[in-house]
Amino acid sequence: SEVTDETQLQKLDIFIPLADINSYLKLTEAAGQICVSQWTGPCRLGCLFNHGDHIVAVNDLQPQDVEEAYYFISRSTRKEVKLTVCRIPHSDIFHVKGCSC
Repeated sequence: SEVTDETQLQKLDIFIPLADINSYLKLTEAAGQICVSQWTGPCRLGCLFNHGDHIVAVNDLQPQDVEEAYYFISRSTRKEVKLTVCRIPHSDIFHVKGCSC
């Protein structure tokens, strides 16, 4: 479903261990947005992302495209990466194997 009013989007910060982000998170570009296309994270982290989530910042830096988002992640010096996400309310969740959602 398309959301045309940006005020409908929820903005939230998601913290992911740097060691896990490269293994489990896939990003893609759609309609000029950096979108989460896959989250297969370990059960201990849970179902962090929803379909349609788009990344607006990585550690408070605003990437212009997917490559830059991955670059900011790869250059992170923190143990956890902070992803600021805009979420469509009530969107479907990317469930991880063995989740209890």
